[in-house]
Amino acid sequence: MRSRRLVQIRRIREWLALSAAIALIPWTIYLALTLPQSYAAQHWQATWVGFDVLLLAFMIATAALGFARHHLLTLFAFATGVLLVCDAWFDVLTAKRGDLTASVLIAALGEVPLAVVLIGGALRIARLQTPQIGRAWWPFRRPSRDRRYGR
Repeated sequence: MRSRRLVQIRRIREWLALSAAIALIPWTIYLALTLPQSYAAQHWQATWVGFDVLLLAFMIATAALGFARHHLLTLFAFATGVLLVCDAWFDVLTAKRGDLTASVLIAALGEVPLAVVLIGGALRIARLQTPQIGRAWWPFRRPSRDRRYGR
């Protein structure tokens, strides 16, 4: 009975995720057509400092969980990688002309490579934690030797 309930919950989550993605399409088109080219933002300093504090907290948590070999490492490493990509994206796109070169260099040489390491490592760890039987669905699995060599 419990496994049937878990399957139902998983299906609801899958449909919610799909519905949200579909709803985001017209919203994104609407924003692309209606947002102004520039905008004076309120609480600019609090936004950037707050985001960097959040990123710092996730980096510290990721390091601490890694040293402790805690099972939540994959979740925090993945989230930290995503936050790094977001930080790089907004740093580059909101940079003033004089700051653009520095923003691009920091993103290309620091944030994005670290994000790739964190996200890639989290996916590898998650793959290793998945039971052999359940790996058939894994999207990043390596082909078996027989399939690689056409056997």
